[in-house]
Amino acid sequence: VGYYTLDIFPHFPCIHLINYPPILKRNQLEKILPGKFRFIPERDYFDYIYLRSDLAYLVGKKYQPKRNHINRFRQEYDNYRYTPLTLDIIPQCLELETKWCKENNCSDNEDLLNERRSMTYALQHFEELGIMGGAIWVGGEIVAFTFGAPITHDTFGVHVEKADTDIEGAYAVINQEFAQHIPEQYIYINREEDLGIPGLRKAKLSYHPTILLEKNVAILHHV
Repeated sequence: VGYYTLDIFPHFPCIHLINYPPILKRNQLEKILPGKFRFIPERDYFDYIYLRSDLAYLVGKKYQPKRNHINRFRQEYDNYRYTPLTLDIIPQCLELETKWCKENNCSDNEDLLNERRSMTYALQHFEELGIMGGAIWVGGEIVAFTFGAPITHDTFGVHVEKADTDIEGAYAVINQEFAQHIPEQYIYINREEDLGIPGLRKAKLSYHPTILLEKNVAILHHV
């Protein structure tokens, strides 16, 4: 599944090619308009795709730091619990998002502002959109939540993951718990792009993606 989007700039049009295998995308466009485009990979928008089993069980030496992080969380917060995302807990998820946004200066980052707008809409309409998610509780408060939806018959997309940055290990725990609760029919988990944010790139690479799915801009040559 994939699509093209066309953006017209003052001096040249460009097409963003999303979710097709790179060779297929180029071949299709070249067949329609041979020799008209040059292709530029956009690294900031490559998708990180993992085996669900890797994220759910963190097996092997390369995941030892993750297991240590999660074990420390569980020792410190032994009363924590995971619950599915339901309509009644959405206000608390939005409260956590507001706190996260203040700490990460969302007002100064258009990508984060757009993410917040789309995330808020999705949470407010999650039943109609067929979204699946989960939350981590410590005591009576949500300290992390996440949600996503199927992309294909074997790939599940995680669209949002937020955690209280004052709770060490919360991100690692919600990541693993959600992977364990996603139906086993999904072999892959697509955790989307890093937007060029250094800390986010480092975090996503630390989980050892199976695939970095390339995305390109196709720029029309001047005639």
